[in-house]
Amino acid sequence: MGGRAGDLPYGGACLWELPPDALGAGRARGVVEATMAEVGFDASLVEDGVLAVSELATNAYRHAGGSIELWVWARSRPRSELVVSVFDGNRAALPAVHGGELLDESGKGLGIVAAVASGWGCHLSRSRLSHAPVVGKAAWFTLPLPERWPRPPWRVAPRIAARRLVDALAARGLRAEWSSDGAVSIVSVGGLNVWVCPLTFSWRGPQGVYVRHPLIDLQEAAERVVQAVEAGVCPTGKCGGGCDVSGVGGAVES
Repeated sequence: MGGRAGDLPYGGACLWELPPDALGAGRARGVVEATMAEVGFDASLVEDGVLAVSELATNAYRHAGGSIELWVWARSRPRSELVVSVFDGNRAALPAVHGGELLDESGKGLGIVAAVASGWGCHLSRSRLSHAPVVGKAAWFTLPLPERWPRPPWRVAPRIAARRLVDALAARGLRAEWSSDGAVSIVSVGGLNVWVCPLTFSWRGPQGVYVRHPLIDLQEAAERVVQAVEAGVCPTGKCGGGCDVSGVGGAVES
């Protein structure tokens, strides 16, 4: 396990390695229930989170095998939400959307996830707990944060945020370089330049549209950078990937 529930409002994350067998879903249910209860979620939302993570963990066990991880963090954009993500090392087939329902690799509907969550999706990613980083995919869902969710009373300095982003990417096996002039820092990884400004992380996405995340949303920004690098999205759409990975690819965005 990594992280504490009490750190979630301040940019932290909770990480668990799940058993790659039928016990994994039970483990996921238990830790999500305990974590959500500790940070003040209502019982009804805790129940929704337990139902949804059970489905994702079961799906990962049935179709992936090997490394399975559970990640939880909070984000403030596009809405104030808890993000619950299940990672596995099989990226051969991503869940697809048909008729408004999320389907797993065998075609069984994961409608329960769509029914209880405020958002859900799947994208290419990398492990966070393996000694040697594993490439794979992350299936995730979101739930609204409690109204009394703590708000940090301070701002994160761009230089500190840049260093933390570099460390987060290094833990995923991605080598990043960074520079700073004090007010603004730049983190470069895999052809993607991330501008770390006084308030936000930002980078150029598809069709030149900028993607922005508040500095407090370090976990969300790092995951989206990993997603962009793994997807190899070309902003111009002309190279077929691999020339300038400055987009956000993957499945459904909430």
